[in-house]
Amino acid sequence: MSDSTQSSFSFLSNWKFSLAVGVPCFAVGLGVTYYFYSKSNNKSQLPHEPTAKQHDIDGNNAVRKPLESNGIDCNTVKVHKPNPTEQVEEFKKQGNAEFSKQNYDAAITFYTQALSMCPQSEKGLLSTVYQNRAAAYSKLNNYENCVADCSKALELVPSYKKALSRRARALTELGNFKLALEDITAVVMLDEFKNQSDIEFADSVIKNLGKKNLEEYTKHNVFNLPTKTFIENYMKSFSEDPFNDEFPQTLIKSEVNTGLELALKCIKDKNYEEIEDACKEELKKTDNSLIRRTLALNLLATFSILRGNYAIGVEHLTTVIETPGVPNKLVINSLIKRSSVYHQQEQVEKSFEDLKRAESIDPNCSEVFHHRAQIYLLEMNSEKAVEEFKRAVELNPTFILSNVQCCYAQYIHAKQTSNELDTEKFLNKLKGFVIKYPDYVESYTLYAQALTEKGAYEEADLLFKKVYEIYPENATLLVHRALVVLSWKSSISEAFTFLHQAIKVDPKCDYAYETLGTLYIQTGKLEEAVECLEKAVPLSKSEKELLHIFSLRDSARAQLAVVKRLGLTPQL
Repeated sequence: MSDSTQSSFSFLSNWKFSLAVGVPCFAVGLGVTYYFYSKSNNKSQLPHEPTAKQHDIDGNNAVRKPLESNGIDCNTVKVHKPNPTEQVEEFKKQGNAEFSKQNYDAAITFYTQALSMCPQSEKGLLSTVYQNRAAAYSKLNNYENCVADCSKALELVPSYKKALSRRARALTELGNFKLALEDITAVVMLDEFKNQSDIEFADSVIKNLGKKNLEEYTKHNVFNLPTKTFIENYMKSFSEDPFNDEFPQTLIKSEVNTGLELALKCIKDKNYEEIEDACKEELKKTDNSLIRRTLALNLLATFSILRGNYAIGVEHLTTVIETPGVPNKLVINSLIKRSSVYHQQEQVEKSFEDLKRAESIDPNCSEVFHHRAQIYLLEMNSEKAVEEFKRAVELNPTFILSNVQCCYAQYIHAKQTSNELDTEKFLNKLKGFVIKYPDYVESYTLYAQALTEKGAYEEADLLFKKVYEIYPENATLLVHRALVVLSWKSSISEAFTFLHQAIKVDPKCDYAYETLGTLYIQTGKLEEAVECLEKAVPLSKSEKELLHIFSLRDSARAQLAVVKRLGLTPQL
């Protein structure tokens, strides 16, 4: 989700608020973002690609039969119509027969005899026998030998899809997800993305690789704080913020510049990097009051969560929630923030439980209904979202954010129920918010979002242009413009211009790097994509976002490796 709308629908959500939806050149998905390639000198067939019909052991044609059958090749991969010796073919035939009887050790013996007698010039025959022996090793869970034989087959026939696919699966069993991803990516690209089971397997490999990368990354790195725009919008999403009460405001005016006083002054001055240390300094004191200590814990938890340290954040929030004597407003604020973390971690039930507990403390707290409405909207339950937003507005009619988001939720619900009259009604109402609150970024972004969904791209672009003139430090608005021109004009050059401008405005805008990296992938600029996505890694706000960036980066890396390995060029 972009910085300009992040506060709207759960500040921890990785949703990009759907401006990318419908962009024709984007196919962003976990592990399935590819660019189409072909062999430059022959688009119909790769050198060394099998030309003869392959038959599995059951005699069925194996034209991309799913690998679950673990079929072996009965015929030879013919490179230049080789004529292998009858004795080698006979050993291979006997090996295939034993394989079909599930006598895998005997099959390996025959395949080994065939390999020992096969002339080195018969590359097609050799590669087939190696692949068949690899299949037998795989059946015996001997993945090391399976990988070794597949590698030998691929040295002879680099584009042998069955060997690539089998090696990918064996490597996965051995935990080598990086090379496994390269192999299955090669299969997917050679098949021109026609085999869904291979695409799904590539998806599972990239998820496993992402988890492995995440584990390694978090051992040596901490998440950075998000952009100032992001933090500001998040802080503004709380209409009944306990830090706006009289006591905290008094501390801001004091001459003390340590501990909680310093932390509060840092918020006011937007000096966010020093807040956590100031809170820790406050918590080291032994003579501070309950209210000072719990305010510091809540603030430290808030910025720990913003940094992606969820466990620490939840721990501190729980301490505030369970400490007797803490003011209700601070407990409710802590419950709402903990609820957001639970939702980010896909613990939806616990998320709603915290909001229900907050409501029981104060049934008239508009903030509870506002944040619950956001979660319902993220859960695609627009009907419930509308109900909650209406209650939030009823309890606090002056909070602009609830009013604008309530209207947007009503617009979404009207669209989902195919109510054209209400769709137009709430679209016009969103337009009214732009007129009524010309300096309020949320009114622009939500109206522009609705216009984009409607296909009114030119009007949406004008809105983003206008609000960017008001908030020139908000780089995310430029990313939105890039996505709009892609949908509107299919203008890749304009999109690149906006994205590069966004990074220049805010070098910490992860959304810009992510979108730019994805666009590089889609235009076949894989080296640039990898470089760009590498820059997005340390800017990720959470483990979930980091996994997404890893998926894009690793996909680009795998494609780049395949392109170099097989000598592929962009398909025109």
